[in-house]
Amino acid sequence: MVLSTKLAGLGHAAFLFMTTARDRVSYIYPNVNAAGAGLLLSQSFPADSMNLSDAGYNMYHQMVDWLGRPFRSVPRHEVGPLRVSISRKLKEVVAEKYRNAGVEKGKYIVIHGIESDSKASMQSRGDTDCLLPIQVWAEIAEDIRGFKPLFVIPHEKERENVEEEVGDDANIVFITTPGQLAALINDSAGVIATNTAAIQLATAREKPSIGLFCSEEKGKLFVPNAEEKKCAVVSSKTGKLIDIDVEAVKQAMQIFQQSLALV
Repeated sequence: MVLSTKLAGLGHAAFLFMTTARDRVSYIYPNVNAAGAGLLLSQSFPADSMNLSDAGYNMYHQMVDWLGRPFRSVPRHEVGPLRVSISRKLKEVVAEKYRNAGVEKGKYIVIHGIESDSKASMQSRGDTDCLLPIQVWAEIAEDIRGFKPLFVIPHEKERENVEEEVGDDANIVFITTPGQLAALINDSAGVIATNTAAIQLATAREKPSIGLFCSEEKGKLFVPNAEEKKCAVVSSKTGKLIDIDVEAVKQAMQIFQQSLALV
């Protein structure tokens, strides 16, 4: 079986067809660009829009429903929530990175979502207003108690900017892949992030998190049932992330103190 979450036209569908997999499943364009694609796929799902991420957390609901369908003697079953496995080698590589940054396992809070003009931006596809300048992050990090803030940068050129705002003793780590980010979060005490992959990975690794969103609607869209996921959602009142209430973020940090009390 081959599953593709890329919107397929005739070209992408032909590529999937050439894999010779028994089941070739993909989303297809919601317009004329999908012409002929469905003929080469075992199962196709017309996208609701040109950007699947517009649907937030449930962006792949059609494919998830199809995967859980009854088949032969196997009854319908629910597809489980996102879980991320991390290899021992990857854990060792990441552990060396965060130790070099000056923090210890279980004693740091991951800070993710720093604004950057780098091509390696952390921006989410479904949310163009999802990053904050380091000046705001520095203000938020000042109130972290009991743990060290660990700033994740998308590119080494951002290191100087973080040190300039936070200080030369800032704990900074350059992470290059989603797998490394998952391993970093796995060894952390929790996460403070904007609407980036870090929030979903924190949920997958069952870590407490604070999610910062440009609006209440966006927060509900990307983190439904937030309380069950140990995620405190803080939303901007103006619809612009830059106007996020820093004091509200600081109050939400109680979620990490609860975690500390359980250690």
